[in-house]
Amino acid sequence: MPDAEVKENRRKRANIAAALSVTFIALFAFAFIGVVVMLNDYADRLQAERNPGIAVGETAPEEPFYLLLIGSDSRKGTAIYPSKSDGATQSSEYADVITLMRIDPREYKVTLVTVPRDTVLDGKTEKVNEALASGDPQQVVTEVGKLAGVHIDGYIMTTFISFENLINALGGITMDVPKTVKVVDPATGKNVTVKQGKNQHLNGSQALALARASADYDANREALRQVNVRSIERAMIEKVLSTGGDFDVGHVLAALESDTKSNADFSSLGLLMLQFVEHADDVVIYDGTGTYRGSRRDDDNAWIITEDERAWEELMNVVNAGEDPASAIKPPAFPKETSSSSSSSSGK
Repeated sequence: MPDAEVKENRRKRANIAAALSVTFIALFAFAFIGVVVMLNDYADRLQAERNPGIAVGETAPEEPFYLLLIGSDSRKGTAIYPSKSDGATQSSEYADVITLMRIDPREYKVTLVTVPRDTVLDGKTEKVNEALASGDPQQVVTEVGKLAGVHIDGYIMTTFISFENLINALGGITMDVPKTVKVVDPATGKNVTVKQGKNQHLNGSQALALARASADYDANREALRQVNVRSIERAMIEKVLSTGGDFDVGHVLAALESDTKSNADFSSLGLLMLQFVEHADDVVIYDGTGTYRGSRRDDDNAWIITEDERAWEELMNVVNAGEDPASAIKPPAFPKETSSSSSSSSGK
């Protein structure tokens, strides 16, 4: 094989590894969904992959494992909460999106399970999303691990701005939009409308609008918002599988480098991601949610979801078996679209 062809093949493999590592594992999830930091060492490995005899990673995980995707509601760098001359800042951040992600290297399966942010664990008074108020994502990992009863190997956390940049770096995503929404884009402070329809192509601003919209949905509005979030995460995975990493990976990595935190071992995951793309036709993506029915708390009128230990146990038995989580807890259905439908940003 000519040297030029060998080098081109290595370049493509490096691109695929980078794209899948940051997208499969870091989705986004919205702030998500998906996303990386601590990428310097891994980027060096990918650069080295373009040279003969150097692999993306030495070993790949062989057993199913869990990662937690955290979408912070940090307003840093946005128009809706700009820096102030008096030094005032957002007092604390919360986990706006929490997705428990199971990756099965043997079966080429990815399972996305929403952890409803308003969940209150037994013996606690704070919601699970408030665990991020300390500024340490590991606190969220600890709480979710208790709730789901699984060991979580790492976390990836990103913000509004990082998420928009990631979607744009991927060249946008294509997905079905179940209901027209109208939401303020945090980056610009301007309204963004996303129209209902099949196979809609969304840029970063539109994807973020859809991920934040909930106000005009029914009583299950937060659960419906999370259905959209999981659809966005799924679309990101499918985009990478369908293109085989055929986009500017450097642009993707740069988009992920800002305002993102992670303790995941991306060097060992690079080879695994190559295996996934090489078996793209075999990849199965499941998604579902934890218990999402809630009520108003008597003392402060806060909307909460009380921990349902039995339901979570049944759900995770299904997930651990590599089956569809929607068979354990059926997600809510979207209300029918009307001509006057619109939506505003979700609140706590």
